[in-house]
Amino acid sequence: MSSSSYEGRHRAPGRHRAPRRGARIPVGLKSGFLLPSAAAAALVVTASGATVAESAPTVFDLSGSAAKAKAANAAAAEFDRVESEQQREVQASAAANRVTEAARIARDAERRSLAKKQAAAAAVRKAEAARKAREKWVPAIAGAAFTSGFGWRWGKMHEGNDFATPVGTPVHSMSTGTVTFAGWESGYGNKVEITYWDGTLSVYAHLSSISVSVGDKVDPGEVVALSGNTGHSTGPHLHLEIHPNGGAAIDPAPWLHAHGLQ
Repeated sequence: MSSSSYEGRHRAPGRHRAPRRGARIPVGLKSGFLLPSAAAAALVVTASGATVAESAPTVFDLSGSAAKAKAANAAAAEFDRVESEQQREVQASAAANRVTEAARIARDAERRSLAKKQAAAAAVRKAEAARKAREKWVPAIAGAAFTSGFGWRWGKMHEGNDFATPVGTPVHSMSTGTVTFAGWESGYGNKVEITYWDGTLSVYAHLSSISVSVGDKVDPGEVVALSGNTGHSTGPHLHLEIHPNGGAAIDPAPWLHAHGLQ
């Protein structure tokens, strides 16, 4: 086959094929990138045949989002740290308040205990002072002269001591006691008997007057009568007898001495 026939065959009219070309890319998009059809903006064809985007392409700023997320996480961590610190401070303050309250309660309890002890000690002292005052012993008469002792005299037993003193000298209760007799009795004349707190009974005789009655409570030093010269008496004096536990009479002198009264 000749060259002319070859050329003629490939150049025959109507038999020419255009070379294959790729898809045409709009000039406006050559410098950018295509988006998938589901996410890209809708494309339209203009009257001149050019293809353009209806809206601008969406650009994702991934680096900015990460920074914002990191900042948000840091802020949340700082918030948690501050909140935790505040909770610790609140708990520490509450613990300190509990310690302070416990210390206050302990101090109050100690003060109350001390006050009770002081009150109890004061009550004991008061009771002891009252006991001493109640059990105090004082002389029955002051300024009198001893004239006759305990023992046999003129054929009969003289059961007391005699103290010479002018008529009308005050006669006192020797301690706390109760009047068990007050009145006239034959040879004793006007007589007063007092039973004291320890059971001792005293007898005062030959009195000019009596100022108490049976059942009266008397204190140490209280005036119960005035001395005199009544009954079987040889002169103004106080006849004093001592009967321990209300029994038989004893010599008053040793008893008076033992009680600091003579």
